[in-house]
Amino acid sequence: MADDEILQAVRTFLDRDYADERRLAALLTQGEDRLLLEEAAAQGWFGLVAPEADDGLGLHPAALVPLFRLFGRRLVTGPLLEQMLLPGLLLRTACADDARTRLAATLTGGRRVAVLDPGVTLDWRAANGSPALDSGLLAGSVDLVRFGAVSDLFVAIVDGGPDGTAAVLVLDRERPGITVTGHRSTDPGASYARVALDGVTAGPGDVIARGEAAAGLVAALRSWQRVLVAAELAGIARHVLDLSVEFAKRREQFGRPIGGFQAVKHIAASAAQRVIMLESLVEAVAADSTTLSPGAFELAALSLKAAAAEVGRSTCEDALQIHGGIGFTHEHELHWYYKRALSLRTWYGDEREAATEVGRRLVSAPL
Repeated sequence: MADDEILQAVRTFLDRDYADERRLAALLTQGEDRLLLEEAAAQGWFGLVAPEADDGLGLHPAALVPLFRLFGRRLVTGPLLEQMLLPGLLLRTACADDARTRLAATLTGGRRVAVLDPGVTLDWRAANGSPALDSGLLAGSVDLVRFGAVSDLFVAIVDGGPDGTAAVLVLDRERPGITVTGHRSTDPGASYARVALDGVTAGPGDVIARGEAAAGLVAALRSWQRVLVAAELAGIARHVLDLSVEFAKRREQFGRPIGGFQAVKHIAASAAQRVIMLESLVEAVAADSTTLSPGAFELAALSLKAAAAEVGRSTCEDALQIHGGIGFTHEHELHWYYKRALSLRTWYGDEREAATEVGRRLVSAPL
């Protein structure tokens, strides 16, 4: 199936089965729509980038980019990033059979997966915590785990243990020594939890990758999550821009549509310029991802995330200005998009953090 056919199939499903009432119910429960996950699994969403040997389609992760732009426009929430990206990328590695079996179960919706990644923040990395692996035992914690409280499978990222060896492991939630504590959150699209690891046994069957292979896999995971979050932010920005333009055409003040006033025109035009730039950048990074070196792709993903964080936030704020008082009411949909944009803005680095990291890498790179 071609990428555009997949996009059309998902769009048709959302048109038919994801009405405003259902979306609102999911937003009020921080993205919890069990039926949506079952439907997505039945339609094969979770297997799009998984290898064909694991009953997936084997598509390149770039094929997910237009889908996440659509999810942003429609404000489709839930653990779609985790379910659609993580297992597919991880199953491409030569991981242990036991780990492969557990990951493959997520493709059919039989299990829900969350990632314990100390790198979801940049400036707050020390506060977020980090797992460490020593003599087959995992210890430490990660404070920000999306959907950690409702997942039954964890992918733990170890950036380096006492011997400096990176590792990626998969763990069942029921494993002795794992404690999950839910957080209160204002993100309408996701719940969060703290996952603590207290001497958790990690055997050979839990290993997805170690050493240099693990470091490369972690870099790819983080880069693709930045790209897909940026795509979702681009979708959010496009929707609130379109919403604002239509409102400016209808809303009248002093006997004329407010879209005719110079101040409103300037706000809308400036927002449109930024949104078009972001959409083009998302498409460019997705297109180049098949040819860029791993290091160059990391830089491209960081640069894209920095742009998306700024554009997603600022476009929502411009939309609030154009809508005036009605944009600040709980009854209007705009505030849901704004809250979601603010949450995605910080995930894997906001505009300042990501841009600073790009600069740090460029300065430290050998000439």
